[in-house]
Amino acid sequence: MKFEAPALLWLPGELEGDIQVEAGARGYFIAISEDLLTRTVAGSAEALHLRRTTDRLVMMSGAQIDGALGAVTHSCSMLVRELRVPQRGSMTMIASHLLQLCLHLWRSAVSDESGSDDTLRGDGPRLVGNFLQLVELHYRDGWPISRYAAALGVTEDRLHAHCKREKARSPRAIVHGRLFHEACTRLQQLDLPVEQIGYGLGFRDSGYFSRFFQKHQGMPPGAYRRRARAEQAKRGPFYAAWP
Repeated sequence: MKFEAPALLWLPGELEGDIQVEAGARGYFIAISEDLLTRTVAGSAEALHLRRTTDRLVMMSGAQIDGALGAVTHSCSMLVRELRVPQRGSMTMIASHLLQLCLHLWRSAVSDESGSDDTLRGDGPRLVGNFLQLVELHYRDGWPISRYAAALGVTEDRLHAHCKREKARSPRAIVHGRLFHEACTRLQQLDLPVEQIGYGLGFRDSGYFSRFFQKHQGMPPGAYRRRARAEQAKRGPFYAAWP
């Protein structure tokens, strides 16, 4: 694909390719880890819109980014500055400008999206798919189902009906299932106290985390960890445990 300056090109992480620029060209090339991108976007009220935009290739030039070019350039220069000369609060500053970049990308690309609010709500499968994306972003944040429904622009009853139809589970069961799966993974792979694992998953009370886990697994998290590691010791080392 050939493009001329000014231009903004966003490449998803799994996309491979080469970029060639002519002599004298000026610009910024920024690589962002998936973890940092997810954590930065997740805290935004527009998280679902931003995630849908950053998951695809976006290329814009000329009038498409004319209004945002100055702001994008400023954010890029600030990212370079914070990375070259870290100061107090540098990570917060980096996350702030990364979020601004994503917002400008979404604003500029919105005319190319079929995703208005109607598309965000969508039919059953699309609505549930968008809900699952939101769950992936916020399952550790303790969002009530009403907040998920509000972010999707639907009522709780509609979200519940479509989840039951598409997944045979309620929205709350889906969120709890994602939490439980992550809890099992961390208990098996991380050498952290059970209380700290619960805290990392959004549980502010270790007793509540223990009751939540026992309800789903039938045993306390500590007992599950001991059993899982004993079984793993019999099978031998696994690749996920490699440094």
